[in-house]
Amino acid sequence: MLLRRPDPFDLPSVSQEITVVLQKGCFLEGRLQFEGTARIDGEFKGEIFSPDILLIGDDARVSGQIEADVVVISGQFSGDIFATQRVEIQAPAVVKGTIHTAILQIEEGAVFDGKTKMLGPLPSGRNSAEIQK
Repeated sequence: MLLRRPDPFDLPSVSQEITVVLQKGCFLEGRLQFEGTARIDGEFKGEIFSPDILLIGDDARVSGQIEADVVVISGQFSGDIFATQRVEIQAPAVVKGTIHTAILQIEEGAVFDGKTKMLGPLPSGRNSAEIQK
């Protein structure tokens, strides 16, 4: 039996409680700022800011810039991502752009075409302006 060693980079799983939803068939352009967990299943173009979790569903089409702690992508995304904790790209996702994060996980069957900048652990209170330097 193979036992898994505790990993200091293990993070809590994504919360099931969703506080913001952009349904399939909806289109939003502009700036979205929220706390908690947001799920996008429609189309979004612009900037997204959160100290928490963003989920991009299978049917979603998102373009622009994202700044969040955790970003989980299953749909289409193009642009820049700044994630202080992790980015997960899950099949059947297609991601094009630049990702800045401490942990990047790409599932088999997902597509990533772009650049990454791996960040070390960030001290609390560090903002995105400091990440971009």
